[in-house]
Amino acid sequence: MKFDIAKASKKLSQLNLKFSKGSFDIEMFWFRVMTVEGQWNIARHTHSAYEFHFVADGMSIVKMDTYEFKIGKGEFYITKPGEYHEQTNVDGNKYVEYCMNCHVSLNNENNIEDLIIYKFLNDNKCKAYNDYNGIINLFEKVLSCAYYEKIGYYNQIQLYILLIMISSVQVISRNKEYNYEVPVKHKKDDYRFTQITQYIFDNIGNKVSAKDIADYMYLSEKQINRIIKKKTDLSTKQYINKIKLKKAKDLLKNTDLLVKEISEQLGFSSEYYFSQFFKREEGYPPGIFRINIINF
Repeated sequence: MKFDIAKASKKLSQLNLKFSKGSFDIEMFWFRVMTVEGQWNIARHTHSAYEFHFVADGMSIVKMDTYEFKIGKGEFYITKPGEYHEQTNVDGNKYVEYCMNCHVSLNNENNIEDLIIYKFLNDNKCKAYNDYNGIINLFEKVLSCAYYEKIGYYNQIQLYILLIMISSVQVISRNKEYNYEVPVKHKKDDYRFTQITQYIFDNIGNKVSAKDIADYMYLSEKQINRIIKKKTDLSTKQYINKIKLKKAKDLLKNTDLLVKEISEQLGFSSEYYFSQFFKREEGYPPGIFRINIINF
């Protein structure tokens, strides 16, 4: 790291970090870097919050009431609220630990994924876990955010805190069984159809074809035609014309643009061809449509 880690740690510890993300309410009591050398000992104690410890360098011994374990570089452990622990040095060498102490609760138990994350956080055994998820790097990103204070850094830190917690639970739950479903936005053809429609709307001023859409979607023209036909019972050209007509009506109804200007926006080579198109699709010219709307 090229920045002053001690200064970054001090800045971070001064931030008021109390926020909600998803179903989680999180309040950070401290978030800091501990750097010690020589003989040291942190006496037996407990917290009313969760405490995450990530070892960036060195080694120490963590003593619980009924067992103890060594924790070294690239490993982490988590103590739960009310869990007594003690920590002492191993060899007197430099020891660097990133520590995060926070209260975590759920404000909504209907989110199954958040509920499972919270359960694993509460059920975890305090022991040394290998940081195979690169969580220490997330801590260092948090320190960097606090140090440089770029626009959006406070929001970034909140997101990193949530990511640190989730990444830790992923490690804890690595060899445990769980199964749950998350909301799925659309079936495959549904979201493809949404993308097709959006592409046509966004490019309505061009001469959009099935090939254009296929190239954009990395699909074949046959697939594009099939999806549109399945969803609308129209050919691709008919569906494009339907969207073009809808856009034309919106512009005639909600703007003061001249018919000529509207025809240009919609990609017609002339006002005449636009009028012919509109009359064919709607039954009367665009000018009559606008008069009828105004007089309605």
